Amino acid sequence: MDKKGSLIKRIIRIIRFKYKVSILNENTLEEVFHIRLSKGSVVTAVFITAIVVFFLIAFLIIKTPLRGFLPGYTENISLRSELMRDALTIDSLSEQLKIQVQYMDGLRAVMTGQVEFDSTKATQDLKNVNTDKINFEPSEKEIAYRNAYESSEIENLNSISANSEKIETTYLMCSPAQGRIIDTFNIKKGVYGTTIVAVQNTSALSVLDGIIISSDYSFHNQYVLCIQHADNIVTVYKAKQPFIKQKGMKVHAGEILITFRNGSDSYFEFELWKEGVAVNPLSYISF
Repeated sequence: MDKKGSLIKRIIRIIRFKYKVSILNENTLEEVFHIRLSKGSVVTAVFITAIVVFFLIAFLIIKTPLRGFLPGYTENISLRSELMRDALTIDSLSEQLKIQVQYMDGLRAVMTGQVEFDSTKATQDLKNVNTDKINFEPSEKEIAYRNAYESSEIENLNSISANSEKIETTYLMCSPAQGRIIDTFNIKKGVYGTTIVAVQNTSALSVLDGIIISSDYSFHNQYVLCIQHADNIVTVYKAKQPFIKQKGMKVHAGEILITFRNGSDSYFEFELWKEGVAVNPLSYISF
């Protein structure tokens, strides 16, 4: 216990032992300035100075615009927009400079005679082209495409005529989308329309002429578009992708509302409301 106490006293004595630092005149050896320091006072002074410097730097970073120069700490929105605008301006100027350089190179080549005379025919010769040698007959690929298109249209007409007894013909509506039906109208289950898996690279279309009265994002993570038609008919379109039409726009029957791209969620819901009551879309439209 005595050894431990004596060791502590010795450490305290070393820390508190003072040294005299003097500044002497080189010629007269007269003492101009002196100061007494101990190891403890030097350590304390260095620690206090570090704390003051740390808080000073923190104050400059937090309270001054210097924080805008730190990566990941830029909160000045105007500075961000200004930097973005300057970057776009520099890019535009670079493209314009390339065009000017190419123009000057071409002009220099013309003036120095480095460009040869154009070997193409003159304009007057092009007007005198003999059109009798041009073949206007359709190619084999064009004939095959025509036949495939005509056969598909005939199948659509046959399907409509086969279901003509079940479909009301009061309104001539086009199909809102092409795809596989996975859910149909059932008020008891809370299904007020028809849900389909749309074919990729196809589009959802407006079934009738009308005006868009709503274009919002629902709580069910769906984009919802409502169109008001004549005779108190309202159609509702729901999809996972945003629609290209906005509220207040007029649309025509068959006009594109959304396109289902490759790799995107193509689930699509269509509802038909007549005089404020949901009706079965399959009674009016042949999907």
